[in-house]
Amino acid sequence: MEIRNIQRTGDMHYIYLPTAWCREHKISSKSKVSIEQSSKGSLVISPQITEKKPTHLKFNIGEDDPEIIHKLVVASYINPASSFEIILDKEMDFTKLLDQKRLISLESVEIDQKQITCDGAATVADPSSLIKTMIKKVKNMIIVMKKNYNKELLDKYEDEIDRSKMLIDKAVIGSLMFGSTSNLKNIDLYYISLISKELERMVDRLINLNDKDIKFLDEVIKPIEILQDILVDISKLDLKKAVSFTKSVEHINEVDVRDIKTYDMERIKQDLVKISEVVMDWMVTLKIEN
Repeated sequence: MEIRNIQRTGDMHYIYLPTAWCREHKISSKSKVSIEQSSKGSLVISPQITEKKPTHLKFNIGEDDPEIIHKLVVASYINPASSFEIILDKEMDFTKLLDQKRLISLESVEIDQKQITCDGAATVADPSSLIKTMIKKVKNMIIVMKKNYNKELLDKYEDEIDRSKMLIDKAVIGSLMFGSTSNLKNIDLYYISLISKELERMVDRLINLNDKDIKFLDEVIKPIEILQDILVDISKLDLKKAVSFTKSVEHINEVDVRDIKTYDMERIKQDLVKISEVVMDWMVTLKIEN
């Protein structure tokens, strides 16, 4: 911490900004800064982010590997571009591309012969609502698996969870590039992104289970419900809630890995363990802020 003396001229009070900070953020006599008062009464001075406008992306690619094309489409989608266009030098079997996981969740993406385009990709104003939606859909997915197993409905839940994850990625990247478009701080977006990543991984394995795995599903749904409660108002996350979630994950019985299904079950638990670590980290961050 650096202590600086307050200067005064007439009725005006001021301090000099640190030279190193001004150099780091390219602050000059023509620059502007934003001043925000925290709930504790502190003043937060931030460099004003130059407004940038999303641009149109255009790629020419000579590959016909569906995996590579798929990754390029998803990367173009989650970045804050106003639109994008991918032109292929070679014709490819687009049915293979359409079979790629996640691509079917992208709205506004059109495929026509050797061209893939997207105009007006979705923007995200409230990533916190997306993470709440994700956890709610995970819970509903488990309920469907337990009570009325419906493969078509489960596939739909998986697609919606994948799309929510991509929109959260889009919000995080857009915020870091152009400044926040929501009331969330970048650190909150960071933790939301980590949780959404693990939730998506967990669902990729969860969908391989069925109604014969009710005992395991009962164990998994308990931490999911606690996480759902935590995300209702993250500002109220405290040590008690973080510990409660961690214990609920620890109470999931160890899985004897002997085949693909039991391997998936073990990985599901490990995904929840990673989420519990994120929740604990987030709790400590909130403690420092408050």
